[in-house]
Amino acid sequence: MAHAMKHRHAVEGGYARGEETRARIVTAALRLFGERGFDGASTRDIAAGAGVNAPALQYYFDTKEGVYLACVEHIGKRVWEYLSDVIADAERALVENADDAQLIEAFCAIQERHADFLFTPETNDWGLFMARLQSGDGPRAGFEFVYKNVSTRIANVLSTIVGRLLDRPADDEETLIRTMTLSGQLQVFQTARRSVLARLNWNRIDEGRVDLLKGIIREHTGALLRTMVKARDSGCVGGSGTHVSALPPRSGKRPRLARSRRN
Repeated sequence: MAHAMKHRHAVEGGYARGEETRARIVTAALRLFGERGFDGASTRDIAAGAGVNAPALQYYFDTKEGVYLACVEHIGKRVWEYLSDVIADAERALVENADDAQLIEAFCAIQERHADFLFTPETNDWGLFMARLQSGDGPRAGFEFVYKNVSTRIANVLSTIVGRLLDRPADDEETLIRTMTLSGQLQVFQTARRSVLARLNWNRIDEGRVDLLKGIIREHTGALLRTMVKARDSGCVGGSGTHVSALPPRSGKRPRLARSRRN
């Protein structure tokens, strides 16, 4: 995965000590940027939260924006550590022209691994940070890094699976909307976590509750994707009795992996 920037790594105490200090600064910054926003989190407060002096931030990251981009880079790295193998499996299935059932399984496997990632203890402080990033808070370079290096590859794989099942182009508007709708089932449990916990009368989302969530999302996703397959094969009608949309004649060609769309 491409890196957003280069950072200084070592101090007089050695490479390992320098990396440990950088990690503490990033951890503190993720929490404070999430709680206060980019403008509200001062470098002094971030340094205090990391247990270092203020000049250390400048030494490692040059500027507050450098600290912010290091946070984004850290999240991107951790996402790929969790998802890279299931994404690669799905890409392989597409290249090998896997059948509908295998593609549905690949889609569900990505969702389940994503759920496992979202509810690890490590990510508890990331929800507010990512919500602010999506809302436009913070340097645009942060959003661009996540979109280019993380979101686009995942989204392209998922939309290509949906396009294959519908026999529509992977970058078609309907394909993209259906893909985002399926993916959005999981996001609400992260972005609206307080409301979810209150509604369910839960104090936390533990491993058992994550398993329940994954099972329900798999059931919903599998049912919807199978309905798309039936609509494709029948020409237009989905399981609800409504038209999926005016599906074009089947071309006989498999959609390729989607490329990034240009405005």
